Amino acid sequence: MTQAQPQIPATASRLVRFLAELVDTNTTITHKHFTERLGQLFDLPDSIRLATVLGSRAEALEQPTVSKDEVRADFLRSRTAIISSAVGSFGPGGGALRLRFPPIATRELFEEAIAGNAFGAFYSAQQSDIDFRIRNLQTLTREALAGFSPRLARLAALDASLAEPLSAHNRKLYTSVCDLLQKRIDLLRDDYRATVSGNPSDDQVWRATLARLRTEMQGLLLAEIETRMLPVLGLIEALDEQKDE
Repeated sequence: MTQAQPQIPATASRLVRFLAELVDTNTTITHKHFTERLGQLFDLPDSIRLATVLGSRAEALEQPTVSKDEVRADFLRSRTAIISSAVGSFGPGGGALRLRFPPIATRELFEEAIAGNAFGAFYSAQQSDIDFRIRNLQTLTREALAGFSPRLARLAALDASLAEPLSAHNRKLYTSVCDLLQKRIDLLRDDYRATVSGNPSDDQVWRATLARLRTEMQGLLLAEIETRMLPVLGLIEALDEQKDE
């Protein structure tokens, strides 16, 4: 089924572009009034905390016990582990993992899974897992940065102040990703049913639909991981830019 695609700027994030390819959201992406819209995410107590951090003269904490190279290596190692776990959960060897793409060996199991919430539940569980792991990585990276210089200590304090007020917005944002994924699953289900109605004995149809769904869900999850990693990547880039003193 051909869908009219919304106009998505080439500079949009990989996650936004991936969703636009899967589902026609009828959404126009704009950066107009960005400051005003960002300000609406913070209430008065949040604004006071941010103003306090921005107005303070942060001092570096205790001398770092690790080097910049070690902080960077820990980040890369953790990011690789998160991505590898996500990719592995879609593969045939995913049975050893806690989270696993629904194992489907028959047409009956496929039809039961796509009619129910098996695929959506799997993706939602993956979201919870990567959210916990990336937030933990962000906290550890933030704590490591704070000891290198007053400038990085201030950035770490600002990052910590932003984390809580933005968490509710992020939950809403990534819940909407699940909602859009469900629309895609429903579309593939309807296309599948329309196809097999003319040839009920064709097993290739459900296998092809399952393979397509697996590929699209994996690509979507990797794009989401990339987006969720951006705040931590920003901390690492700030560390790289910090001159040794």
